[in-house]
Amino acid sequence: NNVSCNGSETSLDRCPFNGWGINYCGHGNDAGVVCQDPTQPGVPLRLVGGPTPSSGRVEVQYKGQWGTVCDNSWDVNDATVVCRQLGYNGTARSFLNAVFGRGNGTIWMNYVNCAGSESSLDQCPFNGWSYNYCLHNDDAGVACEDFVLPVAPLRLVGGSTPNSGRV
Repeated sequence: NNVSCNGSETSLDRCPFNGWGINYCGHGNDAGVVCQDPTQPGVPLRLVGGPTPSSGRVEVQYKGQWGTVCDNSWDVNDATVVCRQLGYNGTARSFLNAVFGRGNGTIWMNYVNCAGSESSLDQCPFNGWSYNYCLHNDDAGVACEDFVLPVAPLRLVGGSTPNSGRV
């Protein structure tokens, strides 16, 4: 009851509140949320072909189509931005030469040159969409440190989409 977050907390149980089980509410007062897409801001990203969900070939969705990123100038700063955009924290590693397998389709980005502080990959300088001289044997990859789980597990129930519902 009386949960009062300021927005900087890493999980809901870090917000000030009356205490566990102390409330004056009925279920008519249940809180609900609609979460922002975790790949936003920026173009949608995914990791494909890695041994864990937090590693793999970097793929971006542009104009409704998934494609890869070329590894020309690819480094830890670029990997850090990818991991941050996907919601991972901590260390990131960059991989070259299609370590996680060759993709297919369009190679959307080349010569990505992130500083490491950007919130999304498409905020980093690069050659322009689909402007490249790459083959899929040069697909870029990353490995991200896994999520830090909140102390109190949460779930959303009864929403119309997986990212909405009663907390």
